[in-house]
This record gives sequence, structure tokens and C-alpha cells, in this order.
Amino acid sequence: MKTLIRLAIASSLTTFISPCVVAQASAQGDGVVLLGGEVVDSACGLELTSIDQTIEMPPEPVGRLLRNTRGEDHPFQLRLVNCSLSRPDPLRPGASLPDWEHMRVTFEGPTDRAGLSFAVFGDSQGVALHIVDAAGQESLPGQRMAPVPLREGDMTLNYRFFLVGNGLPLVVGAHSAAVRFKLEYF
Repeated sequence: MKTLIRLAIASSLTTFISPCVVAQASAQGDGVVLLGGEVVDSACGLELTSIDQTIEMPPEPVGRLLRNTRGEDHPFQLRLVNCSLSRPDPLRPGASLPDWEHMRVTFEGPTDRAGLSFAVFGDSQGVALHIVDAAGQESLPGQRMAPVPLREGDMTLNYRFFLVGNGLPLVVGAHSAAVRFKLEYF
């Protein structure tokens, strides 16, 4: 089975996209879409290679999935750069807001296994995608992971994903998944 996983950021760390979508059809097949947003505060930047990742997994033998009840680990990282814990108050020049102390990651996407894993789509059947952090904490789709302490400078958040059975009969074939992530600072 060939697996293609695509990670994409749900919103930029420094920009929260709150879409105001207006579509106007002037003729069949023509239209206009306008998006609006707002700039919000952020403790870190996200390295460009972390924003949009495509990770190709080698084929996974059905026998391994049956024997081990899960596939091989595939690591990926989110690299935070230029983290600054201090926060100037934009409404009061010279004043500060409380320092940033923690951040949280939320992975989002279509679910499988009653919301415990991420769904994969394609020709294969019987597998779902599971994400865990370096400490082994599982990521449940749409739910915040445990807070991570922030530190000045650059930080690397390490994760891994693997295939797990979803209770359906295994059918070989290619599949893919799209998982978004968002970062929250507090």
C-alpha cells in the first residue's frame, strides 16, 4: 500500500483567517471570491518547510499490519522559529502583557475509528492514520494536545504517524490523508 500524507497549517501563526466569503456569479462559470482576515499576536514564527508538508510513506505490507496491529512509524516535525515570550501591549505604548508561557497543537481532519484517528481516502480499505507526539501522547482529531512550555529562540516539535486498523477488512491499494494543524499560544 502506498500512502501519501499531507500536512497543512489551518491558519498562519501570525494571521487568523476569518473568511468573509462573497461569491457573485455574473455568468455561467464566472465568479468572484473575496477573503478577509485579521492579524493577531503570536509568540513564534513557523519555519516555511513546516507549514505545508507532503510526506510519502513507502508501501506497508498487509502482513505487518496484521502481525503488529499497526504500521511503521513515520516522523515529522513542526519547527517554531524566533520565539519571544515577551508581549508588548499594542494599546498602551511602553506597557507589557503577561509573557507567553505555553503553546498547544491541534491536528484536524476527517475522522475514523469513532474519532480516535484520521481517515484515509483512496483505493485501500481497513486502515486509518494515527498521530502521536515525542512523548507518546495521542492526537485525537480536532482536540487540543497537552500544553508545551515555550522557550526563547527556536523549538522543534516532534511527531510521528502510522497506520492502524479501523475494523474493516484490509484491501490493498493507494491512499492519502490531509491533516491540518493549528498552534495556540497562551
